[in-house]
Amino acid sequence: MSRGHSVVKKSRLITAGAVVAVALGAGFATQPMAQADVTADVPPVSAVTLSQGITSAPFKIKATGDRKVLYRKAIVQPGASTGWHYHVGEEIAVINSGTFTRIDGSDCSVEEYSAGESLVEPVGPTTVHMGINKGTEPVELYVVDIIPTKATAPTTAAPDPGCDVAALTSKSTSTGAE
Repeated sequence: MSRGHSVVKKSRLITAGAVVAVALGAGFATQPMAQADVTADVPPVSAVTLSQGITSAPFKIKATGDRKVLYRKAIVQPGASTGWHYHVGEEIAVINSGTFTRIDGSDCSVEEYSAGESLVEPVGPTTVHMGINKGTEPVELYVVDIIPTKATAPTTAAPDPGCDVAALTSKSTSTGAE
């Protein structure tokens, strides 16, 4: 008997829910729809490419557990640097404008990335590096970070690995693709 009683309760609940949905729907139907204001020239779905770049760096995104995905626009002003740091998760960046100079802390190598190029940053404390804008215009980057959900930031500050930044950045170091 309790089984039949349970079915009746469920049936009443579903019926009551349907009545509420119809009543709410009727209430909303009297309101003007925002979509009615859209001109015929606007497609129902659109996408805009904000930036694109090319990279030859091989990479895989490998994650266990949940991740946060951050999509950021970063601006590095002329003469400014990111400071020494490493990434706590995967990062892919597209240089939209300007020239971005990257110094690898493991061997003090320098690479320059121009507008239309991409870079893929390695993960972990053994991959300390710094980015610098040596130019006269701001560097604009579009960045996607895939980081652990408990991370509070995509990067962690790191101590200076001992590279002579002034000497390295005063040389002509165009080793990135042109």
